[in-house]
Amino acid sequence: MIRTTQFKTSYGRNTLLHLFSDPSFLLPRLFPPIKAVKTKALSYEADGRFLGMRFYIQGSVLISENEIVYSMLLNAGGKQGVGKLTIIINEPTVNIRFEYEGWMERVSGIFFMDRWFSHFVKDLEEHIGEYIKH
Repeated sequence: MIRTTQFKTSYGRNTLLHLFSDPSFLLPRLFPPIKAVKTKALSYEADGRFLGMRFYIQGSVLISENEIVYSMLLNAGGKQGVGKLTIIINEPTVNIRFEYEGWMERVSGIFFMDRWFSHFVKDLEEHIGEYIKH
């Protein structure tokens, strides 16, 4: 499964790099079933519940001048999936590409991903504003 979205934002590259490279900021907003994120250096662990099933994600974050790449290993109910989330910032445009292969592919891809990405883009300016105020 591959999902992409592109949008424009009023925030600059440095602000976006800072926020989008923080798994605690990005992951629960882009993937609402994620309820908790723990970070350690450039790695993270996340967990949540999707369609009544508890899941866990482990991964790492790689950051360059205008690109952030999240690697993901998703585990739930003895099944696994692997994913890669790539964010490219070319002011004022942001491109997000999510690649996933695994057991949640059919359900989340068909019914949820487009809606999650749409809500993320719609609410992003507000979320960034709130984050900056605190």
